[in-house]
Amino acid sequence: MRFLNAYDYLIVAAYLLVVVGVGGYVSRFNKKTDDYFKGGGRVPWGLAMVSLFVSGFSAFMFVGAAGVTYTNGGGALVLYTLAGPCYLLGYFVYGPLWRRTRIDTPMQFLNRRYSASTTYFYTLLAVVPNVLILGIMIYTLCIFISTALGFNDLSFAVAGLTLTGFQVTLLVTGAVMVFYTMVGGLWAVVVSDSLQFVILLIFTVIMLPVAFAYLGEGDPWAGFERLANEAPAGYFDVSISDQVPIFWVAYFFNLILGYNVNWHIAQRYYSVPSERDTRKMALWCAGLSVILPLMWITPVMTVPLIYPDIAAVWPDFAKPAETAYVTLAMTVLPHGMLGLMVAAIFAATMSSADTTFNWLAAVLTKDVYVPVSERLRGQMPSERVQLLFGKASVAVMGVIAIWMALNMDRFGGAFDVYLRADSLYKPAMFVPVILGLVVTRTPWWSGIAALAAGVSSILVVGLVVNIQQGIPLTFGGLFSQINVAPFGIEMGRYEVNTIVGAGTSALVFFGSMLLNRRPEPFRSRIEALEHDLATPALDPGGPRDFRGLKAYRLTGWLTIGAGALLLVLSPLLGLLNAVAGVLAVGMGAGLLYVTRTAAPEPEATSS
Repeated sequence: MRFLNAYDYLIVAAYLLVVVGVGGYVSRFNKKTDDYFKGGGRVPWGLAMVSLFVSGFSAFMFVGAAGVTYTNGGGALVLYTLAGPCYLLGYFVYGPLWRRTRIDTPMQFLNRRYSASTTYFYTLLAVVPNVLILGIMIYTLCIFISTALGFNDLSFAVAGLTLTGFQVTLLVTGAVMVFYTMVGGLWAVVVSDSLQFVILLIFTVIMLPVAFAYLGEGDPWAGFERLANEAPAGYFDVSISDQVPIFWVAYFFNLILGYNVNWHIAQRYYSVPSERDTRKMALWCAGLSVILPLMWITPVMTVPLIYPDIAAVWPDFAKPAETAYVTLAMTVLPHGMLGLMVAAIFAATMSSADTTFNWLAAVLTKDVYVPVSERLRGQMPSERVQLLFGKASVAVMGVIAIWMALNMDRFGGAFDVYLRADSLYKPAMFVPVILGLVVTRTPWWSGIAALAAGVSSILVVGLVVNIQQGIPLTFGGLFSQINVAPFGIEMGRYEVNTIVGAGTSALVFFGSMLLNRRPEPFRSRIEALEHDLATPALDPGGPRDFRGLKAYRLTGWLTIGAGALLLVLSPLLGLLNAVAGVLAVGMGAGLLYVTRTAAPEPEATSS
C-alpha cells in the first residue's frame, strides 16, 4: 500500500484553500439574510440538485458503507440505492409542497402549520442532536484519515501545546468547514457542493475500472469474472449481517423522512425559483441515487478477494472492514490520485456538515433570535444585524462541534453511530412534519404533543431495556446495542427507536384530530397555509438574477483548475492523473460553454 507523499498533500491543501476561497468570493452574493439562508430563492435548480444530492453523503460512504459492503456485498448494493424511490416521493408530493410553503427557514413551516411555541420546541430538540451529529461527522472523518494514513505518528507543538496528528487534522478540517459556511452562506454551500460532486464523480469513474483491472491482473472483465466465481459463499445475498430482518423496514422508513422532510432537503426545495424546478431536482436525484452509489460501492466488493483478512492489515481498528475503501485506494492508485481520494473524503463530509451548519444558523436566526428580539425590544433587528447573528451562530456551533469531536468517546463503528444517533430523535421529530404537510386538520399543539410523546417513548423504552439488560445508564448507553423480541420480532436499538418513536408520534398526531379546534390566530395561519399549499409556486420572473450563472461559472473554472493541477503533476505521477485531469478540464469547459448563453426562462404567470 502507498501512503500519502508531498504531492498528495499538495492536492489536499489546494482543495482546502479553494474551498476557503469560494466562501470569500460568494460572500458578495449575500446582501441580506434571504440571500444567506436560501440564496434569495434564486438558486438554479441544477446547482440546488447537485447540492441536494451530495449533502446526503459524508465520510460515512467511504467508511461505514464500505464496511457494510466488505461484509455484505449484495445487501449493500440494495441498501445504499434505496434513496432512489424515496426521491420519487419528493417528485410527486414533497418537492412542490415545500416550494409552495413560501418560507425562508425550515422552522417557519412549523410556525405556519402549528405555532410559534412548536418552533421553539423543535429548535431546542433539533439544534442539540444535530450539533452532536456534526461532531460525529468530523470525528469519523478525522479519526479515520489520521489513523489509516499515518497522521497519528506525527505531533505538533502549537502555542505551547503538543497536538497529535488526529487533533491537528480535526482542527484544520473543522476550521475550514466553519469558515466558508460562515462567510458564504447557502451560495458557498451549493458552489462547494458542486465542486465536491465533480471530485467524487471523477474519482469514482476512475476507481471502478482500476479496481477490477487490479483484481483481474490488468483485465477489468477478468476482475468481474473473478469476483463472480471467487466471492465468499452467500456474498451476493440481499442481507445485512448482525441486522435483524425488520431493520430493512426501519431503515427505509427513515430514508423516506430523510429525503423528503429533513430540514436540509426542505431548504433546497424552497430555494429554487419554482416548483417545476423541485420536480427536476427530485427526478435527477432519484436517478443519481441509484447509479452513483453502485459505482462507489461495487469496487469495494473486490477487497474481500484482495484482502481476505483485513483485520490483520488494520489490527488497531474496532471495525477493520470500515477501512476497505481507502485500503483499496492505497493499493491500486498512484500518488496524486491518493490526494484526490482524501480530498473526495473531505468533500463528502463537508457537503453534509456545511448544509447542517447553514440550516441550523437559519433556524437560530429567523426562528429564535428575530422573534425574541422583537418581543424584548419592540422592533425587528436590521438585516445587517441578522446576517451577523447568523454568521456568529455558525461560528459558535462549529466550535462546539469541534470540541465534541475532540472529546468524543468511540461508541462503535461509523454505521452504528449514525443510525443510532439519528434514531434517537429523527422518527419522532419528522413524523409531524411529513404528515403535517398533507394533513392540516389537527390543532396547533399537535406537533408539540406528537414530538414530545415520540421522544419520551424512545427514552423510556430505552431506559427500561437498558435496566433489564444491565447496560449502564450513561450517555454512551444510548448508543449501546440491545436485543429484544416483542411479539416474536427481533429488534435492536435502531429498530426499537424508529418503531417506538414514529409509531407513538403518528398515533398522537392522528389522535389529536378528534380535538381539532381553530381559534384565532391559528385559524388565520392555517387557512393561509392551506391556500398556499393549494396554489402552484411559479417563477416570479422579474429582473434577471446573474448570481446563479456566476455560481455555475465559478464551479466550471474551479473544475478546470483542479484538472490543470492534475495534468501538471501527471508527468511525475503517472497516466491516471492525466486521465483525471482531462476529465476535470472537460467537465469544467462543458459547464462554462453551457452557461455562456444561458438565461433564466420565467414562467408565464407568477406567484
